[in-house]
Amino acid sequence: MELIPPRRFEYIDFCKVFAMFLVTWAHCAQQLNGNPFPVLLISKDSFISFNMAVFMVSSGFVMNISKMRETPFVEFFFSKVIRLLVPMTAWFLILSAITYPKHIDYWSAYWYLSSLFVCLMTIKIMAYFLSSQLGLCLFSILFLSLVPFQCFEKICYMIPFLWVGYGLRYSINRINIYVACLFSLLYVILYYFWDVRYSIYLSPFHICEVNINSLFSWVYRFLIGTVGSIAILSWIRIGIELHNFRWMKYIVKYGKYTLVFYTMSFVLNALLSKVMWRVGYITSMGLLDVVSCAISLLMMFIMYYSQRIIEKNKFLSIFTGVPY
Repeated sequence: MELIPPRRFEYIDFCKVFAMFLVTWAHCAQQLNGNPFPVLLISKDSFISFNMAVFMVSSGFVMNISKMRETPFVEFFFSKVIRLLVPMTAWFLILSAITYPKHIDYWSAYWYLSSLFVCLMTIKIMAYFLSSQLGLCLFSILFLSLVPFQCFEKICYMIPFLWVGYGLRYSINRINIYVACLFSLLYVILYYFWDVRYSIYLSPFHICEVNINSLFSWVYRFLIGTVGSIAILSWIRIGIELHNFRWMKYIVKYGKYTLVFYTMSFVLNALLSKVMWRVGYITSMGLLDVVSCAISLLMMFIMYYSQRIIEKNKFLSIFTGVPY
């Protein structure tokens, strides 16, 4: 029987805000520097090694398999369409208008949301035939890994993290400062071997083109993403629940807005890209760190207050994924 929490997990909300800031910061730096893989904080693209994994682990943490089994398929399907695909489509249309005549692929533009949708629907369908949660985990990962369509490359990369988050939910109370230190140390060791070529963007795992290098990249980025996600989540939980840091409690309230933060950030960065194309790119690494961080924080505030305005309008609720 699953544990159904009576409230939101505050450390998960904080974790999503933290991951969203890193995504916004990385994308902002891309536009300011004109490089798809800019060097931030004198690092080897370290954000890529865990930032999207943190999102999926957070989603898996709150996944409720029992409720998923009980919910009628049509109801479940349309709830995910409204929550994920409708706002994705709405923001995609705005993004396409801004970037026109450049072509943007629908499924790739907001690939995290499309990946989450496919993963949840796959688990929902398989739950009709598999009663064992371990079997459900293994077969859903195997199935999506064997789908021979290239658009599934990022999906088969993400679904293991969804299950990591689901499993972590049952052992989260065992996490203490020693566990946090251990996973932090493991991440540092794994990061020593990190190279941007191991990222999902440059070495996607595709069953029709599988080889030793792509298989190694798939396993390695799963390990570093999992270890990094658990380390981050552990420290955040320690700060919020064990030490009750007030500044962390303040940030928690933004956790429920991360879907709009994610979708709208692409629009804001597309506008920033047009500006930088005219004024010139920032090439100084130190200056790039400071300016991109400051603009990213400004974007977060813009997205938050935009969300507050949007959620008050019935028609504009399509941009939030929350029925009015």
